[in-house]
Amino acid sequence: MTAQGPETEHAAEHAARDRHQLRTLAVAITTLAAALCAVIVTIVYALSLNRLWFLHFPLGLYLLAQGLLIFAVVVTFWYVRVQERIDHTRSVTEEIV
Repeated sequence: MTAQGPETEHAAEHAARDRHQLRTLAVAITTLAAALCAVIVTIVYALSLNRLWFLHFPLGLYLLAQGLLIFAVVVTFWYVRVQERIDHTRSVTEEIV
């Protein structure tokens, strides 16, 4: 083995770890952006939505009380599924240290 062998292997390991971290960061930012947009849109349109009724509640109130919670749960499950896929892809290609 040459002297550059371990250095090249070490650089490849860092590159794989950096890709993994960037993918994880992108998924986290996407998740937070989606949640923040949902909250902002719901708050901005809450008064307009209160003119409509759903299950005997004003729609704006219902979306703020229940809809955002349901959306948060769905987004959390989506995030976990995507993160598991990212982790699995890295674990298949190399051992996570």
